[in-house]
This record gives sequence, C-alpha cells and structure tokens, in this order.
Amino acid sequence: MTKINSAGVELIPFTSLDFRKTLGHFAAGVTTVTMVAKDGSYHGITVSSFTSVSLNPPLVLICIDKTTAAHTILPEAGAFCVNFLHENQVYLSNRFAGRDPERSFNDIPTYTAVTGAPVFAESLGFVDCRVVNSYDGGDHTIFLGEVVQLGVADPVMVDGEELSPLIYYKSKYRFLKPA
Repeated sequence: MTKINSAGVELIPFTSLDFRKTLGHFAAGVTTVTMVAKDGSYHGITVSSFTSVSLNPPLVLICIDKTTAAHTILPEAGAFCVNFLHENQVYLSNRFAGRDPERSFNDIPTYTAVTGAPVFAESLGFVDCRVVNSYDGGDHTIFLGEVVQLGVADPVMVDGEELSPLIYYKSKYRFLKPA
C-alpha cells in the first residue's frame, strides 16, 4: 500500500541502512568535540554532524548520539569545544569515535579554552561554545552552542606541505587534493 504524507507526496519505504548509505555520499569534515565533566576529567567524542547556524549571534550545532557517555556529560558540562581535525589526525578521530578503548588525553598536546574545555593544540581550528539550548533529534540530541572563543592554525604545515582537513566520505577517511 502506498503511503502519502500530509503534503500529498508519496513516501517510498527505505531502511536505516539505506538512509545511512545515502547520507554517506555527503562529504563531511571530521571534528572532535571536547568537554570537561563535573569531576574535572576531559572527555571527547568524534562528530561529523556539526554546522554553523548563525553569525549574529555566533551559533553552531552538534548532534550527539543518546547512547554515548558524552550525551550524559555535555548537559552537565554546559560547554563544549569543536576541534577541526586534519589529515594526520585520523588517530584522534578513531580514538574518540569509540574505536580505541583508551580515550586518554595524556599524549595529546592541548591547552584550555575559555570554557575550560581542552583544545587540541595541533588542530586546524576550534570553536569553544557554551550550550544555549538542546533539542530532541530522534536517536540524537541537537546541542546549540554560542561561540565564546575561536581560533585557527592557518596553515598547519608538515615538511613544508600544508595539511588538509580530515574528511569522511562513503564510510572512509579522505583528504583534499588541489583542483
């Protein structure tokens, strides 16, 4: 039986896997969102669902899976820092995506942002935010953050070569090539 939505458009059935595979064809920058828990410990989670929302006031959003530890910690922390990863930071993406059981910050050069969240000293850039609102987004929560500090390390160079942003496309890490 064909389903029609309220706008009169036919709804074609698809699975969660179909949805994920289709969205995988949209290239996204890779970020690690960091925060400080109530006990003072650092936490991080790899996030590709990040975007700017407004210039005035400066707002961004991140989407966090409701089953993660970060989902519990972030509302209590009230702040987060989005670190923009570069091509040599796949290890950080994997570590904070849950593929590495050790999520320690011990070997990562960091400094402290205005909110207290750790900033990766070698990231391409960062935005430090205070949480201003959150919204239900199905199996994720959408956190809206007001940017209170930002910075870029432009350009990040290794052996005289500028590093490109870390990209995720079709379930694989990718790197930019000059056109």
